[in-house]
Amino acid sequence: MALEIRAEWGIRSRFQAISMCGIFGFAGFQDTTLLRRMGRCLHHRGPDGKGYLEADRFSMGNARLSIIDLAGGDQPIYNEDRTLAVVQNGEIYNYVELREQLLARGHVLHTHCDTEVLVHGYEEWGKDLVQRLNGMFAFAVHDLRTGETFFARDRCGQKPFYYWQGGGKFVFASEVKAILECDAVERAPNLEAIDPYLGLRYVPEPQTLFAGIRTLPAAHTLTLSRQGDVRIERYWSVPLRTDRNYLSDGDYLEALDTKFRDAVRLTMRSDVPVSSYLSAGVDSSLITAAALEFNSDLHTFCIGFNSSIDETKDAAETARLLGTNHREIQVTPEDFERLPRVVWQMDRPVGDALIIAFDRLAAHCSEDFKVVLGGEGADEMFAGYQFHKIIPLIERYRRLMPGPLHHGLAMPAFRATPASVLDRFFHFPADLGRQGKTRIADFLSGYGRKGLRHDYFALKTLWSQGDRLGIYAGDFKRRATDDWIHAEPEADRTGGHPFLDRLLKLQYDEWLQDWALIRQDKNTMAHSLEIRLPFLDHELIEMVFAMPPHLKADFKRDKIIERQLALRRLPKEVCNRPKNPFFLPMDYFYRNPKIRELIDLTLNEDQVKKRGYFDPAAVRRLVDTMQAGEFIGLKQVMSLVILELWHMIFIDRSMTFDSGG
Repeated sequence: MALEIRAEWGIRSRFQAISMCGIFGFAGFQDTTLLRRMGRCLHHRGPDGKGYLEADRFSMGNARLSIIDLAGGDQPIYNEDRTLAVVQNGEIYNYVELREQLLARGHVLHTHCDTEVLVHGYEEWGKDLVQRLNGMFAFAVHDLRTGETFFARDRCGQKPFYYWQGGGKFVFASEVKAILECDAVERAPNLEAIDPYLGLRYVPEPQTLFAGIRTLPAAHTLTLSRQGDVRIERYWSVPLRTDRNYLSDGDYLEALDTKFRDAVRLTMRSDVPVSSYLSAGVDSSLITAAALEFNSDLHTFCIGFNSSIDETKDAAETARLLGTNHREIQVTPEDFERLPRVVWQMDRPVGDALIIAFDRLAAHCSEDFKVVLGGEGADEMFAGYQFHKIIPLIERYRRLMPGPLHHGLAMPAFRATPASVLDRFFHFPADLGRQGKTRIADFLSGYGRKGLRHDYFALKTLWSQGDRLGIYAGDFKRRATDDWIHAEPEADRTGGHPFLDRLLKLQYDEWLQDWALIRQDKNTMAHSLEIRLPFLDHELIEMVFAMPPHLKADFKRDKIIERQLALRRLPKEVCNRPKNPFFLPMDYFYRNPKIRELIDLTLNEDQVKKRGYFDPAAVRRLVDTMQAGEFIGLKQVMSLVILELWHMIFIDRSMTFDSGG
């Protein structure tokens, strides 16, 4: 068996448009030129060097951003007899403890890099290794004796993993753009994914908007045999509690304090300085306060929008109270000129203009740091969104209100309520408007008919099924279905679990990795920045899901126990700040001529006809009426703009960008 190992290591320049770690490779054929092209394509993820392995009909590589063991972490990394090789994207936070266990069992480790524990851990524990890992990761372990390759992705899906299989070939990478370097992979849209994209503004895993390219879902492993057979298995899911033998509230608070501090401690492990994002909210404030226990010289970063609705003033006050070195970045309408590049960075489109803010924040932070802490995951764990209060309230209401009274009295009264009255309860930068009122009425009217997942998506969807029917052209109208909403697992639905916990679990199953985490991963990595999220520590998640629902939210309060925890580290005024949605003031941005130019470029009649999905007249009406400032209409326009930009970049190739490699 021929085996070639090469490594190329360079000096990072802060003036390059580059970012963090990435893995890539293929099986079933050999192509050195393709392997190098894939590596260059992911240079923005790993500017500190690239390493390659080329074996018998199998090749893989890594583009590395050095965070831990700066001198000794070159990948691929091998076991003692060089029969196993590993490449990884991410960080194993508990690598120190695992390393000690492996040394005690007789393994010889040559570095202090977290990736080395993967290859020795796989040798020691096999596929059960993933059960021992605490971190964010996507990795590949190749067995040079058997030709089998084992892939794994972290529990919450913080690190991406994509693959394509066809014609006896298997191609994988951290980003789709690297897979597209393979000539066998067709550049074509997945037409079945258009409808869920409009409904959700993302495509749920394992599908992508690329035909034939799939994701390895969060908390799953994939085993690829030498013959090309694939086996995918789930190794973890959010645990739902059945019994009601709860501890006291005080005991839970003490346990949470210990576990949360430990989660922050683990994410602070690094051989380079760590910074922190800081908004006005309790999540990032709590993480920043805890991080200060391990690093008193902490730098924090906040994003604003040069308008009256952002949180920069409160964030600056929190930074002053905590004593951090604080920097504030402002998004301007001119930053929208970067939107095409940000769509390219994302690979999988997320139909929300807020991706601009994530890009700008990461760009500024990366000027001086390689690692930043973030607060994602707290809302999903502690019930921080409005619908965490609304849906349980409606659930109780529908149990008490007889159907005839609901449909004959309550619903007519709601439909008669002016939208302007409802706007008073709608805390966003635009009006709820006619569309929003109709959406809520449809949700209330249909609640409970198809199960919790349908109710959840009915409230969360951007384009209702009726909206999609109205925008689609001709035969495309038949694609407007809700078939992509999968039923809640029977065990979750009938297991006697707390209703709120079932609702929270839905977001770990789909929303979190497809919406929140991909925005952070792709935009931080585009700037050589690694984001770490302490609230996604799986042991912390398991602990909070074991707590009674009344410690998370009720009809009036959110994040109840998290705010109690915050009182131990933060001033009361910070802990009691209400949660404000993180959004762009879109009505302000839409008045900017540059943004109008972008809309005209992507949604003009000729471009809409060329794409063939939408009725040009319906698109024009939507664009013309967005000046009304209705929240849903503004969001719908931007979701169409991003979808068309994605097609222009990845399918038409009429816009091109360079990774810096």
